[in-house]
Amino acid sequence: MFKNYLKIAWRNLIKNKMYSYINLTGLTMGMTCFILIALYIQFETSYDEHHEKSDRIYRVVQQQEGNEFKGTDYFAVTPRPLGIAMKKDFPEVEAVTNIGTWGALLINENESFSERGLYADENLFDVFTIPILKGFGKEALAEPNSILLTESLAAKIFGSQNVVGKNLIYNSEKTVTVKGIVADPPKNQHFGYSYISNINFEGSYKTDLTKWNSNNYYTYLVLAKGHDFRELEKKMVAYEEITKPVYEGVGFQFYPKYKLQPLKDIHLKSNMNIEIENNSNIQYIYFFGFIGLVILVLASINYMNLATSKSAQRAKEVGVSKVLGARKEHLIVQFMGESFILTLLSFLLAIFLVALVLPSFSEILNKEIPFSIVGSWWGLLSMFLLALFIGVLSGLYPAIFLSGVSPVRALKGNFLKSYKEGAFVRNSLVVGQFVAAIVLAVGSIVVHQQLEFIQNKKLGYNRGQVVHTPYWEKEIHEKEDVIRAKLLSNPKIQKVSISTQLPMDLITQGPIDTWQGNSNKEQMYIYRSFVDYDFIDLFEIELLEGRSFSKEFPSDFEEAYVLNESALKKLGWTTGVGKKFNDGTVIGVVKDFHFQKFDLAIEPLYLTMRRDSWHRNHGEVIVKMDMAGHSETKAFIENTMKEVVPLAPYEARFMEDSYAQMYDSETRLGKAFNIFSLLALFIAGMGLFGLVSFQVLQRTKEIGIRKVLGSSVAGIVKLLARDFLKLVVIALLIASPIAYYLMNNWLKDYAYSIEVEWWVFILVGIATAAIAFITISFQSIKAGISNPVQSLRTE
Repeated sequence: MFKNYLKIAWRNLIKNKMYSYINLTGLTMGMTCFILIALYIQFETSYDEHHEKSDRIYRVVQQQEGNEFKGTDYFAVTPRPLGIAMKKDFPEVEAVTNIGTWGALLINENESFSERGLYADENLFDVFTIPILKGFGKEALAEPNSILLTESLAAKIFGSQNVVGKNLIYNSEKTVTVKGIVADPPKNQHFGYSYISNINFEGSYKTDLTKWNSNNYYTYLVLAKGHDFRELEKKMVAYEEITKPVYEGVGFQFYPKYKLQPLKDIHLKSNMNIEIENNSNIQYIYFFGFIGLVILVLASINYMNLATSKSAQRAKEVGVSKVLGARKEHLIVQFMGESFILTLLSFLLAIFLVALVLPSFSEILNKEIPFSIVGSWWGLLSMFLLALFIGVLSGLYPAIFLSGVSPVRALKGNFLKSYKEGAFVRNSLVVGQFVAAIVLAVGSIVVHQQLEFIQNKKLGYNRGQVVHTPYWEKEIHEKEDVIRAKLLSNPKIQKVSISTQLPMDLITQGPIDTWQGNSNKEQMYIYRSFVDYDFIDLFEIELLEGRSFSKEFPSDFEEAYVLNESALKKLGWTTGVGKKFNDGTVIGVVKDFHFQKFDLAIEPLYLTMRRDSWHRNHGEVIVKMDMAGHSETKAFIENTMKEVVPLAPYEARFMEDSYAQMYDSETRLGKAFNIFSLLALFIAGMGLFGLVSFQVLQRTKEIGIRKVLGSSVAGIVKLLARDFLKLVVIALLIASPIAYYLMNNWLKDYAYSIEVEWWVFILVGIATAAIAFITISFQSIKAGISNPVQSLRTE
């Protein structure tokens, strides 16, 4: 019996090639999208799971109530004495390590490598699982001048040589010895590195050993089995008695409260200041998971509609089977078998397509997502169970529908004559498809508009024709005047500024309590940027009052400040020039400009000269240049800096590119969103094709009579299109408020955003109606040009 069912199922698929092709395409597309999204979600949720003690590893973070920075008062860094105290005070703490990540220049025989390294104490290996491939691990970190290289960096520097025991020059200052080779860090780890070195390399480490306000380190601990981290958190309140007087002693009106954050929460559920690296967001997981589910359901609905539309052609088959003794459950098994065969073929094709497009999908998202289905039995099993589920979901309704027909009606071949039977269900499914597709399409347009708004909105400064070159070498500061003169000797270079930060993403903030009129010594938190004489002029930042920094006023270097409008308002001043502020005097006020991402409002800011060595030993060489021959000019800038530090790998970057990079994750997710939205709309169109096919089959005789009576093809198309376009209008009316609500909520994350315009819904509605009309017309014209004699012989 089952062999017979398989034969019938296969013959039906071969016989109805168009029907099979559409179903196969829809299901394959749906499963491909779902599997791609599932692999992305699996990768994102697997961060840091490779560490053996991952379930017991926690990061110590702090909350500084009253010190909100970049939208939050949580900070990922802690003072060095905290970890030492916790290991000493709490026996349930098995191990503690302090780490940091910084860049360095590693030199081998006049060849330099600019790399980002991990700096840690010897307890690093007691907390994290880091495979040692050669040499030593923990022992090496106990030595001050040792370094561990990752496998890839060792190969890049030394090739195939045995590198253990080799020496490298670190930042042109000291010699370090390679003591071991470690495995490259996995891509699903929340911090990366190309080498590991002793944390003593960080200059202030020793002095920070006793400083409770030196928040320069990331502290991780391992909690003993059977202990709840929340209970340990309660005990950590005791450290507030230590930190409170320390913070008060240096003028802060807040003190930190320490918290514990599970290691596995860092990548997706952490939005703190001074993260070790940029994290993702759990909302993206929910978002893409929802899209994947919607596309899968749309594809399944297509199968239901198409299978039902073909049921009229199988009426006599059902009637004969029932007369010969087939029970309802036998027919259900038969039709479900057909669904499973089609689903299995789609699944195999989907696996092939996933392997084919996964590299491109990974590139869009800037992830290295592994194709973990291959070689993973549980992954294959999960995907196979998914295929079975889709087979049941897609085939159950058509199977029950066909098997429930009485033998008499089936043998007469007219059980679909009353085409209104089941119409509500079928129409509802198509409306549901278009609702989902329209919501995704509107969302895609709004996301694109917001990203365009971010790229094109006036920022309050001019980033066009600006090239910047970051540096970390103090030799640059020592020869700033030489570099500036050499750069300005190039006729293509118009202006030069050497400042600590670019104006687009300032990361320095602190409290002040000294300004004219502040007799109560209230504190104000204010962002700050350390600049030179040419900074304001180069970026064409508008001055509202006063003047910019000038060499004509020697006091500007030591005590001059330029405020923005928001600082003036926060201080309660109507004018600022000449007023005492911090340790100097306000010489000017600039118009507010966006110095952070658009999800944050413009806040108080001051600009002042780069006075101390810390602000001058690193920074940006910023150049305004003529764009003609820009490649040669960029090379000239890099070479000029290399004349000062020959081995340092300088890279001149367009500020436009750096600005776009700030929104790289949003742009990439927007691209993926657009692709999935288009696929959803296409699949919805295929679903409409199924319903049109159903209607044409039911109304074949009516169409024949109308043609005999003189109806034109255009009249037939209008007759059939009218009812279906109503469904699209209904879908648009349902989808519009849903899309508006969802996108309005998304835009609330931005302090500066677009408004969701009414014409977006009209545009999507017109596009959807056009797709629907083309789909309807294809079947309608086919029915309209058919021979009416054949139509009248359908019963």
